[in-house]
Amino acid sequence: MNTYVVVDIETTGAHPLNNDIIEIGAVFVEDGKVIDHFNKLICPTQEISPYITSITGITNQMVKDEPPIEEIMPSFMRFCKDVPLIGHNIILFDYRMLKAKASFLNISFEKSAVDTLIIARKMLPHLPSRKLGSLCEHYNICLENAHRAYHDAYATHELYLKLQEAFYEIEPKLFVPVKMEWEIPKMVPLTKRQKIYLQNLCQRHGVKLPQDIDTLTKSQCSKLIDAIICEHGKI
Repeated sequence: MNTYVVVDIETTGAHPLNNDIIEIGAVFVEDGKVIDHFNKLICPTQEISPYITSITGITNQMVKDEPPIEEIMPSFMRFCKDVPLIGHNIILFDYRMLKAKASFLNISFEKSAVDTLIIARKMLPHLPSRKLGSLCEHYNICLENAHRAYHDAYATHELYLKLQEAFYEIEPKLFVPVKMEWEIPKMVPLTKRQKIYLQNLCQRHGVKLPQDIDTLTKSQCSKLIDAIICEHGKI
């Protein structure tokens, strides 16, 4: 595989339907060399929590004037062209987040990929961790701004080259792109009873919702109710 895109994203959380992408970083590679890059912050529809900011360094102030996903996703798709993707845990995380957002915009996102996490788990079982940062330390790859999408994508590109050099002759199948398949779960809207209870709960505790209540799914509403009760108590 001589031509591919290495991608990484940062998000407001881990759920493809309930959380937003706040940054996409990618590099376009030909014959082992980066020939183009993609690096965009994205304005989400929900607040970035202090926890996410502590991990990524991305604040609400940083993204408030950035374009929404509706503008960024089409340009990212054009950047990717029709080449395979590479990512660290791309099959279970990045792809699902990207596909969910693309689907909401009626954009097809059917891609094949190589997952460096799968390669590392198979070929480096003796390491205490196969996280990107740990693998970069193992291979002496510079990763100065971990958990920023572009820097993680570039580090993953360098990691892939190291893994390819070490293990391609031993397990060539691990380096063949596989079609990623994931069906987006159906979104069930919140019930009338949930809506009334959430509204009363917010009024009782002076809580401001991060988004319009009518856009919440049943699952999102349940999680919000649980979070408010956990922090403030019941009505």
